[in-house]
Amino acid sequence: MKSTTQNKPGQIYVFCGEDDYLLVQNAKDLVNELLPQEAQTLGLEVIDAQARKAEEAATSIERCIEALRTPGFMGSRKVVWLRGANFLDRGVIARSKEVGELLGSLAGVISSSQPEGNILVITAGAFDRASALHKACSARGQINRQEELKQYQKERVAANFILESLRKKNLQASREAVTSIVELAGTDSRQLSQEINKLAAFVHPQQKISEEDVYAIVSVARESEAIHLADAVGARDLPRAIKIMRQLLFQKENPIGLVMALETRFRYLLILRAASGENMEQINALLTSDKGRPMHPYFLGKLKEQARLFSPKELAEGREAILEARLKLVSTTSDLEELLLEKLLVKLCGRRRT
Repeated sequence: MKSTTQNKPGQIYVFCGEDDYLLVQNAKDLVNELLPQEAQTLGLEVIDAQARKAEEAATSIERCIEALRTPGFMGSRKVVWLRGANFLDRGVIARSKEVGELLGSLAGVISSSQPEGNILVITAGAFDRASALHKACSARGQINRQEELKQYQKERVAANFILESLRKKNLQASREAVTSIVELAGTDSRQLSQEINKLAAFVHPQQKISEEDVYAIVSVARESEAIHLADAVGARDLPRAIKIMRQLLFQKENPIGLVMALETRFRYLLILRAASGENMEQINALLTSDKGRPMHPYFLGKLKEQARLFSPKELAEGREAILEARLKLVSTTSDLEELLLEKLLVKLCGRRRT
């Protein structure tokens, strides 16, 4: 996490960014560093600041101001943690007159009247750089911002997080298994932590996690559900495709939506297979004309590899099978949906005899 005030020993520590789990972990580590466990009973005051309306935000800020103005027990160090503040941006709650005035008062306490030995820790999703509170925190302490990462960078960070979490649990996993965890569960640290705990319990007493273990137990993230089914089919990996499909149906995903994702994937593969000699800019335009933005090179490279696994005839027949399955799903009963999808996956992933 990047600090905007390097090497400044302050009484204020702010952690902000979109990964709430990492923010909380960083704040916990800091609190444990500032206060030993035995001193936290009397020396730590946690103020939950997840507000749904301005009144709740105002109450949290008032409590924070009061806590900062109150010296620690017998003059000892005191840490006040304003946790999960969701009103430090320029949102609706922050624009409330009462909240704005109280945030200004908090900035004043930080700048001038905070008792010596009192420390403020703030965790927040977003923090308005132009606000008086931000300026006061920057002047008195450290503002640590999570870097805004592109998707491939998030995946790299997620893989490192998985490896470090496994190391702490004395577990090992192959590179393929770690990659599969990221592909299935996504990049959210809280979700990854939950999946690692599930895997640890699943493989116990063994200490080695295989790719098969990952597909047996890890849940598919909602933001990346259909694309992983398409990836498995594109790789002609039938067992993996069926596992993902059954998991998605168990999660009540729309079967027609899954089939539409497969149709899009086969359309891409057909374009790449038919346009192997064309200029890459023209190919990219064909692939992304419906989205209006260039395709990421990593994803494009993966599609190229998948296109090589199919003949043009297989891709054309596969797309026809997908469209036929979509028509059947519109009129079929829910108890036959899994059977229809499974038959479709067998057709798409199966290899022709030469």
